[in-house]
Amino acid sequence: MNKKKLLFSEEIGLFYKKFSNVRKIEQDTIFHSRYYKHKKNIKFKKNAFEKDAHCHYFSCNKSRTLVNTNPICYIRNSSYSHELKKLKIGVYNPDIILDLHGLTQYQAKRKLGELIYICYKEKFFCANVICGHGKNILKQQIPLWLSKHPDIIAFHQAPKMFGSDAAILILIDIKID
Repeated sequence: MNKKKLLFSEEIGLFYKKFSNVRKIEQDTIFHSRYYKHKKNIKFKKNAFEKDAHCHYFSCNKSRTLVNTNPICYIRNSSYSHELKKLKIGVYNPDIILDLHGLTQYQAKRKLGELIYICYKEKFFCANVICGHGKNILKQQIPLWLSKHPDIIAFHQAPKMFGSDAAILILIDIKID
């Protein structure tokens, strides 16, 4: 028995008629080259340094006290308590979302630093950090790292529509010129 069935000319015509307005899928994968022009390489190093500038806050080992002994709840000053309540009920929509699934602690610190840098650059006030459930390592460490950064106004466990207990909403103090 022949496994390859021959198509009749009528069937081929029907096939082409059915799929005549279909277009080819474009490749969306980005390939990075290791070779940069000298000018671009200097610019890349400068941006990398600026992004890392926010990471050094996370290296301090002293811990701050968090509100109500809940590790997913923090305010810098008691004067921001109304902002924390708004954050808790979901009044603020995050301008940017950071997903930390599958990252190590070192990579997560760097990504948090980059997130804060981007928030300054783009003037974003609210951010959502998704840490996932997993082994709860990042879920426990991220609030401690964020509480050490001086520009974090408040953070709280995200409401259900933004990730519930697998995410944290952050309010960042943006200095507007």
